[in-house]
Amino acid sequence: METLMQIWKWLNDNAGALSIVLVIIPLAWSAYTYFSIKKADQKERRFLAYHRLIKQLVEREDPNQPMRLDRQIAVIFELRNFKEYFPVTLRILRGLKESWVDYGPEGKRNRLHAELDESISYIERKL
Repeated sequence: METLMQIWKWLNDNAGALSIVLVIIPLAWSAYTYFSIKKADQKERRFLAYHRLIKQLVEREDPNQPMRLDRQIAVIFELRNFKEYFPVTLRILRGLKESWVDYGPEGKRNRLHAELDESISYIERKL
């Protein structure tokens, strides 16, 4: 009985602090849930954006039109912003460089290969 009285006294003495804790716990849980959802949403958006860039890099927008070199160069550059995909991006860019050896007129090929080399070097330094 004495222990019960001590608990009751402690609860009464700390009622203000306990009420603050009881308010903070749901707020903290709500914040955690919110940021978890935002993080998952951002991860999904980055996944979709990355795959859209890869598609733009290797597929023609219109099958009856040639690839747009400047778009490919811009996409290769933009892939540097996806650090979480660096290992696979490096493999993709190296593979494309090998398969694009005979791609287009000499001057255009040089620009594309130069951007490939720049991005490959950049990613290698960051890994």
